[in-house]
Amino acid sequence: MSCVLAIALLTNIAGAQELRLPATFLGDLPCGDCEAIRYHLDLWPDHIFQLHREWIGKDFFKDEVGRWRIDPARRALILLGSGKRPLQFQIKGPDTLRQLALDGTVIVSSLPYELASKGSLSPAELTLSLAGEMTYMADAARFTECLTRRNYPVAQERDFVRMQSAYRETVRKPGAKLYVTFEGSITARPRMEGGGDEPTIVVQRFGKAWPRKKCRGPTEAR
Repeated sequence: MSCVLAIALLTNIAGAQELRLPATFLGDLPCGDCEAIRYHLDLWPDHIFQLHREWIGKDFFKDEVGRWRIDPARRALILLGSGKRPLQFQIKGPDTLRQLALDGTVIVSSLPYELASKGSLSPAELTLSLAGEMTYMADAARFTECLTRRNYPVAQERDFVRMQSAYRETVRKPGAKLYVTFEGSITARPRMEGGGDEPTIVVQRFGKAWPRKKCRGPTEAR
């Protein structure tokens, strides 16, 4: 590892230590053509985030997942999701974030641009387009999402049958990976073994299987 890379990693970790994670950050931020944009941001120490945004008064929402990093020079949290430009927040304290402009500059305004956390995690249920690698073995399916590389169990309901059929028609070796795209939800469901809940994928509408595609890196797919 080069000295430059090592220093970058250490400063990123130091910046992350300013936040009390895992945690959920909430807030209603200003909106130009609606009442407010309601944010539900979930952050994990492994640099993964989930974001649910609801445009109040417009019956519109957007969910996404991705990875986050810290710019220690600006004390900025940068969310690298599916959007063309990352969302950015200034770290005001362990439990407070303030939204920055898309170019990373400070928004000079008396309006409320802050998200606050109570120091605990309450993950939002998400509904979004998903792309990643599915495996199926011993009558159990799992899915690895490409942007985060998180691995989830897949519930055998809704449009799962179509995804299962595509897997069986395409994959010759049980347990092999198959790249799939679909509309789905990430929601809490009881664990198959042990107590408590765990994040689970529900296939709302299956899209397509892509035998020649695969997840390429931690933040992109090809």
